[in-house]
Amino acid sequence: MNELLDRKHTGMLLAVVFFATFMDGVDGSIVNVALPDIGSSFGVDTGTVSWVSITYMMILAGTLVAFARIAADKGIRLIMALGLFIFTVSSFLCGISVSFPMLIAARAVQAVGAGMMAAAGPMCCVVHLPPEKLAFGLSIVTIGASVGFAIGPALGGAIVNFADWEWIFLINIPLGAIAIPLMLKAVPKSIEPSRKSTLDHTGAILLLVAIVLITFSIETLSHSDMRRYSVIAAAVGLCVLFAFIYVEKHRENPLLKLSMFRRWDFSLIFITLMEINMVFMGILYLVPFYAEICLGMSSLTTGLFLLSSPLLTAILGMPIARMSDVRGRKIFCVLSGVFAMMAFAIFMFASDNMHWVLFLATMILMGLSWACVGGPMASRLVEHAGDEPEMASSLTNEAYYVGGAIGTALAALAFTIASGTDGIDIDSVTSAQFLSGITATAAILFIISLTIAVLSFIVKDEKRF
Repeated sequence: MNELLDRKHTGMLLAVVFFATFMDGVDGSIVNVALPDIGSSFGVDTGTVSWVSITYMMILAGTLVAFARIAADKGIRLIMALGLFIFTVSSFLCGISVSFPMLIAARAVQAVGAGMMAAAGPMCCVVHLPPEKLAFGLSIVTIGASVGFAIGPALGGAIVNFADWEWIFLINIPLGAIAIPLMLKAVPKSIEPSRKSTLDHTGAILLLVAIVLITFSIETLSHSDMRRYSVIAAAVGLCVLFAFIYVEKHRENPLLKLSMFRRWDFSLIFITLMEINMVFMGILYLVPFYAEICLGMSSLTTGLFLLSSPLLTAILGMPIARMSDVRGRKIFCVLSGVFAMMAFAIFMFASDNMHWVLFLATMILMGLSWACVGGPMASRLVEHAGDEPEMASSLTNEAYYVGGAIGTALAALAFTIASGTDGIDIDSVTSAQFLSGITATAAILFIISLTIAVLSFIVKDEKRF
């Protein structure tokens, strides 16, 4: 009977972890389909509306590592519950936003809640599951995020098509109301809350400020009236980044152990992880606009096309990871860059006369590219981390979110400059302008994808293969 109860409790625990990561995955992708409608609703241009996505990713990236340390010190249950609560309340604020600044502010708060969930979810499995179920539990985290990211575009397209964009946020309210009491029941109380805090507060603040300022400088560089502030933000951001590095080197318990980056192979793998999410989130930001303005697709149709990419990743991710265990990581990491290059080559040479078959092919190629990342490339980072595999595992998520924020900002910058749409409302952007912008952006993302393939080829696999 006790064994049955244990199984039941473990099932509830995994269900809550899945649900939390699922919500995070959905919210990371659902908003992209609605960006054209959000921009039209508030009368902002394509570059400005990108901040709905950028804000979420850069705040999440800037707080994730700190919340992981806080969860270890103060208790996983507390941080996960607080994260779910903040995520739910801020979703309501996003949905009732009456101005663009209010939406961005609410989105930033939502990212804080998501950062808590993203940090506590994997730790919940590590602390509360028996060793023989740990791998399965961590796979639930990955699957939850993948399924959420896969469903997000189609769900967002359906919501925008049949209702208003506000409901992509308001739908989180009943989900959060269900998840919070279930989480409190399923996740055991931690014994660590009385432990003295080991959080490096200075390092946490410096990292967040550096990420925000550098991302801000990239995106706003395309706006003629903001370039002075862009240069200032870039200069201050780099100074803050150097201050973060200096502080971390002299901390007894640093937020990040930067000694890992002394290994050139580890640093190159970390860069490729950032780059793959840069190109993925960069094109994902532009595709909904392209589909609506140039291809005449509805939000629902666009969402269904976008669904194919993360769905393919969810299906092939685990088989490819298993193959990399046998054949080595290198070939799959190189293929990740090659698949992305093929997708952007289609956008470069066929965007002005894109058939739906070619459009679907680009989404499939991006799905194949990302399927080669989660297992092979992420595992490669851990294997090349020397004596810090646990810290390296947390850096994979950091690379994803930092790369996503910078990639979206870079795509917005390249598109705005190439299309000449600075200050032009989305409703006024012509098809010719958009084609100029997306072709130039695809060329830049193609070059970044090429570096992914080259850097992945340079780094050798560990000798165990």
